[in-house]
Amino acid sequence: MSFIDDLRKWSRRKKLLSVVVISCIGIIIIAMVIGSFFPYKNTSTITGEIGSNSTEVTKVWDEGTYKIGSDLPPGEYRFIQTSNFGGSVIRYSDSSMELDSIISNDSTSYKGSIVYVLVNEGEYLKIEGGRIFLFYVQ
Repeated sequence: MSFIDDLRKWSRRKKLLSVVVISCIGIIIIAMVIGSFFPYKNTSTITGEIGSNSTEVTKVWDEGTYKIGSDLPPGEYRFIQTSNFGGSVIRYSDSSMELDSIISNDSTSYKGSIVYVLVNEGEYLKIEGGRIFLFYVQ
């Protein structure tokens, strides 16, 4: 017997289920291929502030290390933890990222926790477990 003969014996429900499963697998493969052509970007934009009705566009920066003055403008930022496993905002005085170059280290424990951090030009800011929004420009 061939596959076609077996397929003819399948019930309508079994045929429908197989089409759905194959379609899902196809969608996953297509998403993986498209994702490889459009790599993850470290910035995005959202409309308005979280919890407000503002329509102005706000810049959002995800996890990463940024130099203030070239990657981010100096100012005050709002950090919101997006991870379930904690988050942190670390300010460094230089690019060595060593223990003695830490200016401040704020950590959060719960998803949705908020921390405000003020950064100056020339400093480095490391974001882990969340994202930052520009709150106030100096």
